Amino acid sequence: MAHRFKDIDIYAVTVANYLQLLPKSLSDQVEIFLPPMGSFDDGCLVRYLENIKNYEEEDENSNMTLANRLRLAFKDLNPDTICGKFPLAELPLKRRLRCVAEYLIRSGEFDKLKDERGKLIKKRGNLGKMVVIYQPLPKLLESLTRQGLTEK
Repeated sequence: MAHRFKDIDIYAVTVANYLQLLPKSLSDQVEIFLPPMGSFDDGCLVRYLENIKNYEEEDENSNMTLANRLRLAFKDLNPDTICGKFPLAELPLKRRLRCVAEYLIRSGEFDKLKDERGKLIKKRGNLGKMVVIYQPLPKLLESLTRQGLTEK
């Protein structure tokens, strides 16, 4: 997916020109955050694009994007926590994975598990804190298949 950023100067993208400079998949992804519906200005848009690019670029430790590491960990489509899927990960990596999970929620590949009233369902994590349970969605498998990381 990092190919979406090929030949794009993120720092040249503005609220006024994003449709001309970004590929459709990225412009569709950021559109919701832009006026009149959203509140992003040019600086927010650039920071958001930087984050997306970082999530889609390879992690030097695994030769895989953090998004794909998360996708592969949840490919069984069973709900779980980041701690549950990455029990040996250090806190900074878990924080980054939670940010990537939010990115995958926006792209329709994850959701947070909720009860019938719409309240988040949480459980106690490895450090004793209450943590969110993520529910992978079928689109996650489509992304893995499209990238050749799993078979149909």
